[in-house]
Amino acid sequence: MTKLALSSFEIHGFRAFEHLKLEKLGRVNLFTGKNNVGKTSLLEALWVYANQGSPSVLWSSLEGRDEGGSLPELRMTGGDEELENQIASVRYLFYGRKQSRSDSQKMEFGPLNNSRYHVTVKLTWAESVVDDLGNRRLREAGQITEGMDTIPALLIQSGKNNNLIRLDRLFARSFRDQFSIQIESPCVFLPASGLSIIEIGKYWDNITLGPMENDVLNTLKIIEPDIERVNLIGTQKSSRMRERIPIVKVSSFATPIPLKSLGEGMNRMFGIALAIVNAKDGILLVDEIESGLHYSVLREMWHFIYEAAKQLNVQVFATTHSWDCITGFQQAAQDNKEDGMLIRLANKKGKILPTYFDEKDLSIATREQIEVR
Repeated sequence: MTKLALSSFEIHGFRAFEHLKLEKLGRVNLFTGKNNVGKTSLLEALWVYANQGSPSVLWSSLEGRDEGGSLPELRMTGGDEELENQIASVRYLFYGRKQSRSDSQKMEFGPLNNSRYHVTVKLTWAESVVDDLGNRRLREAGQITEGMDTIPALLIQSGKNNNLIRLDRLFARSFRDQFSIQIESPCVFLPASGLSIIEIGKYWDNITLGPMENDVLNTLKIIEPDIERVNLIGTQKSSRMRERIPIVKVSSFATPIPLKSLGEGMNRMFGIALAIVNAKDGILLVDEIESGLHYSVLREMWHFIYEAAKQLNVQVFATTHSWDCITGFQQAAQDNKEDGMLIRLANKKGKILPTYFDEKDLSIATREQIEVR
C-alpha cells in the first residue's frame, strides 16, 4: 500500500484546540462528534498545514465563517480602528483569542513526534529596519517598549521557509493572489456548501478529455444511471467574470439539462468526484460529506471514495453527523478491505479528545447500534 501523507497529526493553539493529538489515521478518515466540538476546525487545520500556512488559506478560513469578510480591503494608511479590527479578526484563528495588544499567539500543525515537518503561524509584532545594504525590511520585534514603532504581523514557518507578513496585507486580495508558497502535494477542500462555480471550472479543466473524466461520469451514475455525458457550458453573469455551469445528457431527455435540475444530491456527488480526482497524490477534505445525499446512495458513495483513494493515492478526511453515513462508511470499509478509520471527537472538561474505531470496531458498533456520533 502507498505510504499515507499523514499517519498521525497534532494541532496546537488553533481555534478550539489547545492541543489535539491524532495518533492513528487511515487512508479514509471520517470524523464525528457533537456540534461545536471542532470537526470543521480540524479540517481547516489540515488545510492550513497542507498549504504550508498559505495566507490565502488563512483568509479563506476566516471568510468562510464571516470572521473577516466584512472588513475593508487593504488601505496602507488606514487608521488605528481598522488595524484593531484586523487584529481582532485574525485572533479567531487562535486558541483562546487573547485580547491584549501586546500578546503574541501561535498555532502549530504537523505529524506527531516529528517537529521538522511542522508548520507554525504566529501572530506577532514587527519593526521596520534598514539592513547593511540599505534595504528596508521587516523583522520580528523583540521586547516591545513604550513608544516603539511596531506593526502586527504573521510569522509563517515551514521547514526552511520563514515569511514575516504585515497583517494588513492578509486583508488585501491583490497580495494574497500574488503570494505563493511551494506546495509538494495537492490539497482540495470541499465545504458543506459545495465548490464555488469558479472552483468547479478550474477542477473540470484539469481533467477534461482525460481518463478521470470517466471517473466523474461514473460517480454521477450512482444517483442517475441514465446519465450519458457531462460537460460545462459558459454563462455570462457579470462583465468581469465568465462563469460555467455543469450540464448533463440523460438518455430520457432530448437535450442536455443543468446538473442542478437533477437535485442537490447530484450536485454534491459531482463536487465529491471532481474534488477527489483533483487531489491525486495528495489530501481531500470534505465537510459534512453526506450533505444533500439520500441515505440509499451513501454506501455506493463510500465505495467510490475508497476505490478512488486507493487508485489515486489520496488520503481522505471527512466529517458527518449522520448515522446512515457512518453505516455506509463501515460497509464500504469492510467490502474494500481498505484502511478506514472513524474518529469521534468529544469535549471532556474543556479538552477535545479523540476515540478511534477501525473496521472491526465499526462492524461491532453498527451491528449493535452503539452510538458513535
